[in-house]
Amino acid sequence: MTGLGEAALAYAAAGYAVFPLRGKQPLGNCPACERHSSRYRPHEAADCGHELCHGLYAATGDPARVGRWWGRWPQANIGARVPASLLVVDVDPRHDGLRRRAELEREHGPLPPTRVSISGRGDGGQHRWFLHPGGRLSAARLGAGVDLKTHRGYVLLPPSRHPATGQPYRWAEPTLEPAMLPAGWRRLLSPTPPPAPAGRGPNVPASGRGGSVAEAFNQATGWAQVLGPHGWTCPDPDPDADGARWRHPGATNPKSATIRHGLLFVYSAATPFTPTEAGAPHGYSRFRAYAVLEHGGDLRAAARALRDATR
Repeated sequence: MTGLGEAALAYAAAGYAVFPLRGKQPLGNCPACERHSSRYRPHEAADCGHELCHGLYAATGDPARVGRWWGRWPQANIGARVPASLLVVDVDPRHDGLRRRAELEREHGPLPPTRVSISGRGDGGQHRWFLHPGGRLSAARLGAGVDLKTHRGYVLLPPSRHPATGQPYRWAEPTLEPAMLPAGWRRLLSPTPPPAPAGRGPNVPASGRGGSVAEAFNQATGWAQVLGPHGWTCPDPDPDADGARWRHPGATNPKSATIRHGLLFVYSAATPFTPTEAGAPHGYSRFRAYAVLEHGGDLRAAARALRDATR
């Protein structure tokens, strides 16, 4: 067995749930999972007999299955679902992540020494591993270049090779135990509700059908404030710009939705939203998306909650 296969088995024995990757993408994925496949069919992993259905959700610590995978794909990279007890702060220098991390540490406290894996890209990119503080977390306020990975996502583990450079990922020395996040960072990652309009006025009536509340909310709120608390992530510098891509938690495809003309167009069937169709594209305003995520699509209830928040 190759060094990658031996490492995958060692990670499985240590309690990681792993699965094979081609570069950074799931390898040998179920054809029904691939949106561009003629066999694409929205479905749940539990309903599929394919061994690598949905990539992330196929991750396992079963040594027999891990050995079989790396026996079939000996050069596969090692993907690991982030353990539920941990989280990963992902620093990407390509999007100015080193500067942004330093800025966040000045504002919210320095990050303590912890377990760190270094990207094979060779630009200083890193995964910083910490103990999960419990509860729901959000990357909405981290900013460009710094992201959060939890049990809903996965990372590459050393000695996987970076697809662009061919160089291996590696553990920083010494290899430390994951540390606890400082209190300031725990507050930073705590979801905050989308802000209500600043105050009652001509655009925020105390009664009525809620149209003005919706307009004020759409103008005052960004997509990160609507989607971020629910685990959605955006890899692009401006999450509100036309063409910005958004991924729902656990997505196996590069994008679940995009922003066009200020509206959210959803392509994944694995979300609370109705997917857009080629002949009838359906975009969600920020207010409608908030209503779906927070109030089961009830626009009156969403408007009422926003009005109450201003009182």
